[in-house]
Amino acid sequence: MLRRDRIVDDEAQLVSLLSRFFSRLGFTVLTAPNGREGLKRAEEEHPDLVLLDIRMPGMDGMQVLRRIRARAPDISVI
Repeated sequence: MLRRDRIVDDEAQLVSLLSRFFSRLGFTVLTAPNGREGLKRAEEEHPDLVLLDIRMPGMDGMQVLRRIRARAPDISVI
């Protein structure tokens, strides 16, 4: 089963590290640099899992989480 994961974080180094780690495990990794972009891409691409930073400028992780839950409750979010 192909698994697509989305990483939403404003820290580029952390995103790069996590992307490489999950890619080596065979996951298709999608990234977003902020909450708004992460929400938009989650709605468009419907990943299996979203790794979500809580503290981000603009739309924070809790706001993104609430909107993902309202629009796509079957997406797992950590």
